[in-house]
Amino acid sequence: MGNITTSKKLIPPLDGMPDISIIQLPTPKTIALSAMDIPYIRPKLLVKENEPVKIGTPLFCDKRNSSIQYVSPGAGTIKRIVFGERRRLKEVVITLDQTEEYLEFDPIGLKNIQKAPKEDIIAMLQKGGLWQGLREFPSKDTADHTRTPTMIIVSLNGNDPFSPHPGIVLEKKSDLFKSGLKFLKRFSPNIIVTAREDSLQRLEKIKHDISHIVANTYPAWDPGVVLYQLKTRVEDNRAWCISAEHLVLIAKFIETGQYPTDRVVTVTRTPDRKPHIITRQGAPVADIIGNMAENTLITTGHFNGHLVDPESHLGFFETTLNVIHDQPEEEMFGFIRPGLEKPTASKTFLSCLLPTPKKLDCNLHGEERACINCGYCTRICPVSLAPNFIMKALLSDDIEDALSFGLWDCTRCGLCSYCCPSKIELTQILSKGMDEYYKDKQ
Repeated sequence: MGNITTSKKLIPPLDGMPDISIIQLPTPKTIALSAMDIPYIRPKLLVKENEPVKIGTPLFCDKRNSSIQYVSPGAGTIKRIVFGERRRLKEVVITLDQTEEYLEFDPIGLKNIQKAPKEDIIAMLQKGGLWQGLREFPSKDTADHTRTPTMIIVSLNGNDPFSPHPGIVLEKKSDLFKSGLKFLKRFSPNIIVTAREDSLQRLEKIKHDISHIVANTYPAWDPGVVLYQLKTRVEDNRAWCISAEHLVLIAKFIETGQYPTDRVVTVTRTPDRKPHIITRQGAPVADIIGNMAENTLITTGHFNGHLVDPESHLGFFETTLNVIHDQPEEEMFGFIRPGLEKPTASKTFLSCLLPTPKKLDCNLHGEERACINCGYCTRICPVSLAPNFIMKALLSDDIEDALSFGLWDCTRCGLCSYCCPSKIELTQILSKGMDEYYKDKQ
Protein backbone atom coordinates (compact mmCIF):
# COMPACT_ATOMS: atom_id res chain seq x y z
CA MET A 1 0.00 0.00 0.00
CA GLY A 2 1.58 3.26 -1.15
CA ASN A 3 1.32 6.77 0.20
CA ILE A 4 0.57 9.86 -1.85
CA THR A 5 1.67 13.16 -0.36
CA THR A 6 1.36 16.69 -1.65
CA SER A 7 3.67 19.43 -0.49
CA LYS A 8 1.20 22.18 -1.37
CA LYS A 9 -2.24 22.08 0.16
CA LEU A 10 -4.62 23.88 2.46
CA ILE A 11 -7.79 23.18 4.30
CA PRO A 12 -8.85 25.42 7.15
CA PRO A 13 -10.68 23.70 10.01
CA LEU A 14 -14.28 23.99 8.81
CA ASP A 15 -17.35 23.90 10.99
CA GLY A 16 -20.14 21.51 10.06
CA MET A 17 -18.49 18.12 9.44
CA PRO A 18 -21.25 15.50 8.99
CA ASP A 19 -21.49 12.70 11.54
CA ILE A 20 -21.64 9.00 10.68
CA SER A 21 -25.29 8.45 11.54
CA ILE A 22 -27.73 7.55 8.76
CA ILE A 23 -31.33 8.51 8.08
CA GLN A 24 -33.60 7.27 5.29
CA LEU A 25 -35.84 9.83 3.61
CA PRO A 26 -39.29 8.77 2.40
CA THR A 27 -39.87 8.40 -1.31
CA PRO A 28 -40.58 11.86 -2.79
CA LYS A 29 -43.60 12.67 -4.93
CA THR A 30 -41.44 13.82 -7.84
CA ILE A 31 -37.93 13.15 -9.01
CA ALA A 32 -35.95 14.45 -11.95
CA LEU A 33 -33.05 13.59 -14.20
CA SER A 34 -30.81 16.63 -14.41
CA ALA A 35 -28.54 17.52 -17.32
CA MET A 36 -26.89 20.45 -15.55
CA ASP A 37 -24.17 18.54 -13.68
CA ILE A 38 -23.00 16.48 -16.68
CA PRO A 39 -20.06 18.32 -18.28
CA TYR A 40 -19.91 18.87 -22.06
CA ILE A 41 -23.13 16.97 -22.78
CA ARG A 42 -25.27 18.01 -25.73
CA PRO A 43 -28.58 16.45 -24.70
CA LYS A 44 -31.18 15.23 -27.18
CA LEU A 45 -34.63 14.61 -25.70
CA LEU A 46 -36.15 11.17 -26.28
CA VAL A 47 -39.49 11.73 -24.48
CA LYS A 48 -42.34 14.22 -24.23
CA GLU A 49 -44.42 15.58 -21.39
CA ASN A 50 -47.21 13.36 -20.02
CA GLU A 51 -45.53 10.20 -21.30
CA PRO A 52 -45.32 7.21 -18.92
CA VAL A 53 -41.82 5.96 -18.10
CA LYS A 54 -40.29 3.12 -16.11
CA ILE A 55 -37.12 3.10 -14.04
CA GLY A 56 -34.42 2.81 -16.68
CA THR A 57 -36.38 4.34 -19.57
CA PRO A 58 -34.05 6.57 -21.69
CA LEU A 59 -35.01 10.24 -21.27
CA PHE A 60 -32.25 11.87 -23.31
CA CYS A 61 -28.99 10.94 -24.97
CA ASP A 62 -25.77 12.73 -25.86
CA LYS A 63 -25.78 14.06 -29.43
CA ARG A 64 -22.04 13.48 -29.61
CA ASN A 65 -22.62 9.75 -29.05
CA SER A 66 -26.26 8.71 -29.16
CA SER A 67 -25.45 5.28 -27.72
CA ILE A 68 -24.76 6.94 -24.34
CA GLN A 69 -28.22 7.31 -22.81
CA TYR A 70 -29.46 8.92 -19.59
CA VAL A 71 -32.30 7.03 -18.02
CA SER A 72 -35.17 7.72 -15.67
CA PRO A 73 -34.43 7.22 -11.95
CA GLY A 74 -38.13 6.67 -11.28
CA ALA A 75 -41.33 5.26 -12.77
CA GLY A 76 -44.34 7.45 -13.40
CA THR A 77 -45.44 10.22 -15.74
CA ILE A 78 -43.30 13.02 -17.12
CA LYS A 79 -44.66 16.11 -15.39
CA ARG A 80 -42.60 18.75 -17.14
CA ILE A 81 -39.41 19.31 -19.11
CA VAL A 82 -37.45 22.30 -17.83
CA PHE A 83 -35.31 24.40 -20.17
CA GLY A 84 -32.87 27.17 -19.33
CA GLU A 85 -31.30 29.91 -21.41
CA ARG A 86 -31.13 29.29 -25.15
CA ARG A 87 -33.38 26.26 -24.71
CA ARG A 88 -30.71 24.30 -22.90
CA LEU A 89 -32.21 21.26 -21.20
CA LYS A 90 -32.05 21.53 -17.41
CA GLU A 91 -34.05 18.57 -16.12
CA VAL A 92 -36.88 16.17 -16.84
CA VAL A 93 -39.31 16.02 -13.90
CA ILE A 94 -41.33 12.86 -13.22
CA THR A 95 -44.35 12.34 -10.98
CA LEU A 96 -43.83 8.94 -9.34
CA ASP A 97 -46.36 6.10 -9.36
CA GLN A 98 -47.18 4.38 -6.10
CA THR A 99 -45.91 1.10 -7.58
CA GLU A 100 -42.85 1.59 -9.74
CA GLU A 101 -41.82 -0.73 -12.55
CA TYR A 102 -38.35 -1.34 -13.94
CA LEU A 103 -37.23 -1.48 -17.54
CA GLU A 104 -35.42 -4.80 -17.37
CA PHE A 105 -31.99 -5.25 -18.93
CA ASP A 106 -30.42 -8.65 -19.51
CA PRO A 107 -28.13 -9.09 -16.48
CA ILE A 108 -24.63 -10.27 -17.25
CA GLY A 109 -23.97 -11.40 -13.69
CA LEU A 110 -20.97 -10.65 -11.52
CA LYS A 111 -19.58 -14.16 -12.03
CA ASN A 112 -19.36 -13.48 -15.77
CA ILE A 113 -17.65 -10.07 -15.60
CA GLN A 114 -14.31 -11.52 -16.69
CA LYS A 115 -15.83 -13.85 -19.32
CA ALA A 116 -18.52 -11.75 -21.01
CA PRO A 117 -17.51 -9.88 -24.19
CA LYS A 118 -16.34 -6.39 -23.29
CA GLU A 119 -18.50 -4.92 -26.06
CA ASP A 120 -21.63 -6.37 -24.45
CA ILE A 121 -20.76 -4.86 -21.06
CA ILE A 122 -20.08 -1.45 -22.61
CA ALA A 123 -23.34 -1.50 -24.59
CA MET A 124 -25.31 -2.49 -21.49
CA LEU A 125 -23.86 0.34 -19.40
CA GLN A 126 -24.33 2.92 -22.14
CA LYS A 127 -27.97 1.98 -22.65
CA GLY A 128 -28.51 1.61 -18.91
CA GLY A 129 -27.36 5.14 -18.03
CA LEU A 130 -24.28 4.32 -15.97
CA TRP A 131 -21.36 4.52 -18.41
CA GLN A 132 -21.02 8.27 -17.71
CA GLY A 133 -19.78 7.39 -14.21
CA LEU A 134 -16.42 6.71 -15.88
CA ARG A 135 -14.59 9.96 -16.63
CA GLU A 136 -11.53 10.55 -18.80
CA PHE A 137 -8.66 12.96 -18.16
CA PRO A 138 -7.66 15.65 -18.80
CA SER A 139 -11.13 17.11 -19.45
CA LYS A 140 -13.09 14.67 -17.21
CA ASP A 141 -15.52 14.13 -20.05
CA THR A 142 -17.32 10.79 -20.36
CA ALA A 143 -14.74 8.06 -20.95
CA ASP A 144 -14.13 7.05 -24.56
CA HIS A 145 -14.67 3.29 -24.69
CA THR A 146 -12.49 3.00 -27.81
CA ARG A 147 -9.40 4.01 -25.81
CA THR A 148 -7.38 1.84 -23.43
CA PRO A 149 -6.44 3.89 -20.34
CA THR A 150 -3.04 3.30 -18.75
CA MET A 151 -4.68 3.49 -15.32
CA ILE A 152 -8.09 3.93 -13.71
CA ILE A 153 -8.29 5.87 -10.45
CA VAL A 154 -11.02 4.88 -8.00
CA SER A 155 -11.59 7.55 -5.38
CA LEU A 156 -13.25 6.42 -2.14
CA ASN A 157 -13.76 10.04 -1.08
CA GLY A 158 -15.84 12.67 -2.88
CA ASN A 159 -14.93 16.05 -4.28
CA ASP A 160 -15.68 17.96 -1.08
CA PRO A 161 -14.24 17.74 2.45
CA PHE A 162 -17.80 16.98 3.61
CA SER A 163 -18.62 14.33 1.01
CA PRO A 164 -20.22 11.07 2.20
CA HIS A 165 -17.94 8.81 4.22
CA PRO A 166 -16.86 5.81 2.09
CA GLY A 167 -17.51 3.47 5.01
CA ILE A 168 -21.20 4.40 4.83
CA VAL A 169 -21.36 4.40 1.03
CA LEU A 170 -19.85 0.89 0.92
CA GLU A 171 -21.65 -0.48 3.97
CA LYS A 172 -22.86 -4.01 3.12
CA LYS A 173 -21.61 -3.43 -0.45
CA SER A 174 -17.99 -4.58 -0.21
CA ASP A 175 -18.68 -7.57 -2.48
CA LEU A 176 -20.15 -5.28 -5.13
CA PHE A 177 -17.12 -3.02 -4.83
CA LYS A 178 -14.71 -5.93 -5.31
CA SER A 179 -16.69 -7.08 -8.33
CA GLY A 180 -16.55 -3.54 -9.68
CA LEU A 181 -12.76 -3.64 -9.50
CA LYS A 182 -12.80 -6.82 -11.59
CA PHE A 183 -14.97 -4.98 -14.11
CA LEU A 184 -12.41 -2.15 -14.32
CA LYS A 185 -9.60 -4.63 -14.98
CA ARG A 186 -11.31 -5.46 -18.26
CA PHE A 187 -10.24 -1.97 -19.39
CA SER A 188 -6.88 -1.47 -17.67
CA PRO A 189 -4.55 -3.69 -15.61
CA ASN A 190 -3.51 -0.72 -13.45
CA ILE A 191 -6.30 0.08 -10.97
CA ILE A 192 -5.49 2.76 -8.37
CA VAL A 193 -7.77 2.80 -5.31
CA THR A 194 -7.23 5.74 -2.96
CA ALA A 195 -8.56 6.40 0.52
CA ARG A 196 -8.02 9.15 3.08
CA GLU A 197 -6.16 8.29 6.27
CA ASP A 198 -9.14 9.14 8.46
CA SER A 199 -11.42 6.76 6.47
CA LEU A 200 -9.51 3.55 7.04
CA GLN A 201 -11.18 2.49 10.29
CA ARG A 202 -14.52 1.84 8.58
CA LEU A 203 -12.98 0.18 5.50
CA GLU A 204 -11.68 -3.05 7.01
CA LYS A 205 -13.49 -5.27 4.50
CA ILE A 206 -11.79 -3.68 1.50
CA LYS A 207 -8.48 -2.56 3.04
CA HIS A 208 -6.54 -5.06 0.90
CA ASP A 209 -8.04 -3.50 -2.24
CA ILE A 210 -6.78 -0.02 -1.35
CA SER A 211 -3.55 0.67 -3.24
CA HIS A 212 -2.72 4.18 -1.98
CA ILE A 213 -3.33 6.18 1.18
CA VAL A 214 -3.70 9.94 0.78
CA ALA A 215 -3.51 12.67 3.37
CA ASN A 216 -6.61 14.12 5.02
CA THR A 217 -5.68 17.52 3.63
CA TYR A 218 -7.89 18.80 0.81
CA PRO A 219 -7.59 18.08 -2.12
CA ALA A 220 -5.01 15.28 -1.77
CA TRP A 221 -7.65 12.63 -2.61
CA ASP A 222 -8.84 14.32 -5.81
CA PRO A 223 -8.24 11.96 -8.80
CA GLY A 224 -6.52 14.80 -10.68
CA VAL A 225 -4.04 15.30 -7.84
CA VAL A 226 -3.48 11.55 -7.60
CA LEU A 227 -2.83 11.33 -11.34
CA TYR A 228 -0.38 14.24 -11.15
CA GLN A 229 1.60 12.42 -8.46
CA LEU A 230 1.61 9.03 -10.23
CA LYS A 231 1.92 9.73 -13.95
CA THR A 232 5.27 8.97 -15.56
CA ARG A 233 4.52 9.28 -19.27
CA VAL A 234 2.39 11.28 -21.68
CA GLU A 235 -0.08 8.41 -22.17
CA ASP A 236 -1.05 8.64 -18.50
CA ASN A 237 -2.82 11.92 -19.24
CA ARG A 238 -5.61 9.81 -20.80
CA ALA A 239 -6.30 7.93 -17.56
CA TRP A 240 -9.84 7.33 -16.33
CA CYS A 241 -11.42 7.89 -12.94
CA ILE A 242 -14.60 6.85 -11.15
CA SER A 243 -16.07 7.32 -7.69
CA ALA A 244 -16.58 4.35 -5.37
CA GLU A 245 -20.35 4.94 -5.35
CA HIS A 246 -20.68 4.85 -9.12
CA LEU A 247 -18.52 1.73 -9.28
CA VAL A 248 -20.87 -0.02 -6.85
CA LEU A 249 -23.87 1.11 -8.91
CA ILE A 250 -22.31 -0.36 -12.04
CA ALA A 251 -21.65 -3.69 -10.31
CA LYS A 252 -25.21 -3.84 -8.98
CA PHE A 253 -26.63 -3.05 -12.42
CA ILE A 254 -24.53 -5.78 -14.05
CA GLU A 255 -25.76 -8.28 -11.45
CA THR A 256 -29.48 -7.43 -11.44
CA GLY A 257 -30.18 -5.76 -14.78
CA GLN A 258 -32.15 -3.05 -12.93
CA TYR A 259 -31.08 0.58 -12.72
CA PRO A 260 -30.14 1.37 -9.06
CA THR A 261 -31.80 4.49 -7.70
CA ASP A 262 -30.63 4.92 -4.09
CA ARG A 263 -27.96 7.51 -3.25
CA VAL A 264 -26.07 8.61 -0.14
CA VAL A 265 -26.00 12.38 0.39
CA THR A 266 -24.61 14.70 3.06
CA VAL A 267 -26.13 18.05 4.00
CA THR A 268 -24.03 20.48 6.03
CA ARG A 269 -25.60 23.43 7.76
CA THR A 270 -24.56 25.07 11.01
CA PRO A 271 -25.75 24.40 13.71
CA ASP A 272 -28.06 21.56 12.61
CA ARG A 273 -27.35 17.87 13.09
CA LYS A 274 -25.56 16.55 10.04
CA PRO A 275 -26.28 12.85 9.38
CA HIS A 276 -25.76 10.95 6.14
CA ILE A 277 -28.98 10.74 4.15
CA ILE A 278 -30.17 7.87 1.98
CA THR A 279 -32.49 9.17 -0.71
CA ARG A 280 -33.39 8.70 -4.36
CA GLN A 281 -31.35 9.93 -7.29
CA GLY A 282 -33.07 13.05 -8.55
CA ALA A 283 -34.87 13.78 -5.29
CA PRO A 284 -36.06 17.40 -4.82
CA VAL A 285 -33.39 19.54 -3.19
CA ALA A 286 -36.05 21.20 -1.02
CA ASP A 287 -37.02 17.80 0.46
CA ILE A 288 -33.39 17.04 1.31
CA ILE A 289 -32.53 20.47 2.71
CA GLY A 290 -35.75 21.15 4.60
CA ASN A 291 -36.44 24.67 5.83
CA MET A 292 -34.00 27.31 4.63
CA ALA A 293 -33.30 30.56 6.41
CA GLU A 294 -33.15 33.82 4.52
CA ASN A 295 -29.86 34.90 2.98
CA THR A 296 -28.55 31.38 2.42
CA LEU A 297 -27.16 29.66 -0.64
CA ILE A 298 -26.81 25.98 -1.52
CA THR A 299 -23.62 24.69 -3.15
CA THR A 300 -22.30 21.24 -4.05
CA GLY A 301 -18.85 21.98 -2.62
CA HIS A 302 -17.16 24.46 -0.34
CA PHE A 303 -14.35 25.20 -2.80
CA ASN A 304 -15.22 23.74 -6.21
CA GLY A 305 -18.98 23.29 -6.20
CA HIS A 306 -21.70 25.14 -8.08
CA LEU A 307 -24.83 26.92 -6.92
CA VAL A 308 -27.97 24.81 -6.59
CA ASP A 309 -31.49 26.08 -7.17
CA PRO A 310 -33.67 25.11 -4.16
CA GLU A 311 -36.45 24.28 -6.62
CA SER A 312 -34.27 21.87 -8.62
CA HIS A 313 -33.47 18.18 -8.11
CA LEU A 314 -30.36 16.22 -7.15
CA GLY A 315 -28.02 15.54 -10.07
CA PHE A 316 -26.27 12.32 -11.08
CA PHE A 317 -22.88 13.40 -9.68
CA GLU A 318 -24.13 15.44 -6.72
CA THR A 319 -23.60 13.89 -3.29
CA THR A 320 -23.03 16.95 -1.09
CA LEU A 321 -25.24 19.95 -0.38
CA ASN A 322 -23.70 22.75 1.66
CA VAL A 323 -26.01 25.45 3.02
CA ILE A 324 -23.87 28.57 3.40
CA HIS A 325 -24.91 31.88 4.90
CA ASP A 326 -24.98 34.74 2.41
CA GLN A 327 -23.86 37.95 4.10
CA PRO A 328 -24.00 40.75 1.53
CA GLU A 329 -23.59 43.59 4.01
CA GLU A 330 -20.17 45.13 4.59
CA GLU A 331 -18.37 44.67 7.88
CA MET A 332 -17.64 48.01 9.50
CA PHE A 333 -13.94 48.48 10.30
CA GLY A 334 -13.26 44.91 9.19
CA PHE A 335 -9.72 45.83 8.18
CA ILE A 336 -8.69 46.56 11.77
CA ARG A 337 -10.57 43.76 13.54
CA PRO A 338 -8.54 40.78 14.78
CA GLY A 339 -10.71 38.29 12.86
CA LEU A 340 -10.69 35.49 15.40
CA GLU A 341 -13.49 33.63 13.59
CA LYS A 342 -12.43 34.29 10.00
CA PRO A 343 -10.90 31.46 7.96
CA THR A 344 -7.71 32.62 6.27
CA ALA A 345 -5.05 31.23 3.97
CA SER A 346 -2.49 33.74 5.21
CA LYS A 347 -1.59 35.31 8.54
CA THR A 348 -3.80 38.33 7.99
CA PHE A 349 -6.09 37.44 10.89
CA LEU A 350 -5.41 36.05 14.34
CA SER A 351 -7.57 33.05 13.44
CA CYS A 352 -4.47 31.55 11.81
CA LEU A 353 -3.22 30.84 15.35
CA LEU A 354 -6.44 29.09 16.43
CA PRO A 355 -7.18 25.59 15.07
CA THR A 356 -10.86 25.78 16.04
CA PRO A 357 -13.46 25.13 13.27
CA LYS A 358 -14.40 28.20 11.24
CA LYS A 359 -17.72 29.06 9.57
CA LEU A 360 -17.70 29.98 5.90
CA ASP A 361 -20.02 32.53 4.37
CA CYS A 362 -20.51 33.95 0.88
CA ASN A 363 -18.93 37.34 1.54
CA LEU A 364 -15.87 38.18 -0.54
CA HIS A 365 -14.52 40.29 2.34
CA GLY A 366 -13.24 42.79 -0.17
CA GLU A 367 -13.59 43.72 -3.82
CA GLU A 368 -11.80 42.38 -6.89
CA ARG A 369 -8.51 44.09 -7.60
CA ALA A 370 -5.63 43.62 -10.01
CA CYS A 371 -3.32 40.66 -9.52
CA ILE A 372 -0.37 41.67 -7.33
CA ASN A 373 1.72 38.53 -7.97
CA CYS A 374 1.69 37.70 -4.27
CA GLY A 375 2.28 34.02 -5.05
CA TYR A 376 -0.34 32.63 -2.66
CA CYS A 377 -2.03 30.67 -5.46
CA THR A 378 1.30 29.18 -6.55
CA ARG A 379 2.21 28.18 -3.01
CA ILE A 380 -1.14 26.51 -2.44
CA CYS A 381 -1.73 24.74 -5.79
CA PRO A 382 -1.71 20.94 -5.21
CA VAL A 383 -0.34 20.26 -8.70
CA SER A 384 2.37 22.96 -8.59
CA LEU A 385 0.86 25.34 -11.14
CA ALA A 386 1.12 29.11 -11.28
CA PRO A 387 -2.57 30.02 -11.66
CA ASN A 388 -1.79 33.75 -11.84
CA PHE A 389 0.36 33.28 -14.97
CA ILE A 390 -2.19 30.94 -16.56
CA MET A 391 -4.96 33.45 -15.82
CA LYS A 392 -3.03 36.28 -17.51
CA ALA A 393 -2.34 34.11 -20.55
CA LEU A 394 -6.02 33.20 -20.87
CA LEU A 395 -7.16 36.81 -20.51
CA SER A 396 -4.71 37.67 -23.31
CA ASP A 397 -6.22 34.91 -25.50
CA ASP A 398 -2.84 33.15 -25.54
CA ILE A 399 -3.96 29.55 -25.14
CA GLU A 400 -0.57 28.17 -26.12
CA ASP A 401 1.11 29.95 -23.22
CA ALA A 402 -1.64 28.78 -20.87
CA LEU A 403 -1.09 25.19 -21.98
CA SER A 404 2.66 25.52 -21.58
CA PHE A 405 2.10 26.70 -17.99
CA GLY A 406 0.17 23.47 -17.30
CA LEU A 407 -3.48 24.44 -17.81
CA TRP A 408 -4.52 20.83 -18.46
CA ASP A 409 -3.13 19.75 -15.08
CA CYS A 410 -5.58 22.02 -13.23
CA THR A 411 -7.88 19.99 -11.00
CA ARG A 412 -10.39 22.84 -10.47
CA CYS A 413 -10.08 22.35 -6.72
CA GLY A 414 -10.89 26.01 -6.03
CA LEU A 415 -8.07 26.74 -3.59
CA CYS A 416 -6.51 29.44 -5.77
CA SER A 417 -9.75 31.44 -5.72
CA TYR A 418 -10.14 30.87 -2.01
CA CYS A 419 -6.70 32.22 -1.10
CA CYS A 420 -6.46 35.08 -3.64
CA PRO A 421 -6.20 38.40 -1.72
CA SER A 422 -7.27 40.25 -4.89
CA LYS A 423 -10.54 38.28 -4.97
CA ILE A 424 -9.93 37.09 -8.54
CA GLU A 425 -12.02 34.07 -9.52
CA LEU A 426 -9.00 32.13 -10.72
CA THR A 427 -10.70 28.72 -10.73
CA GLN A 428 -13.57 30.05 -12.82
CA ILE A 429 -11.19 31.61 -15.35
CA LEU A 430 -9.05 28.48 -15.64
CA SER A 431 -12.10 26.20 -15.89
CA LYS A 432 -13.60 28.34 -18.65
CA GLY A 433 -10.31 28.26 -20.54
CA MET A 434 -10.11 24.46 -20.27
CA ASP A 435 -13.72 24.02 -21.39
CA GLU A 436 -13.41 26.34 -24.39
CA TYR A 437 -10.17 24.71 -25.55
CA TYR A 438 -11.66 21.23 -25.19
CA LYS A 439 -14.82 22.14 -27.08
CA ASP A 440 -12.74 23.66 -29.92
CA LYS A 441 -10.79 20.41 -30.19
CA GLN A 442 -13.92 18.27 -30.52
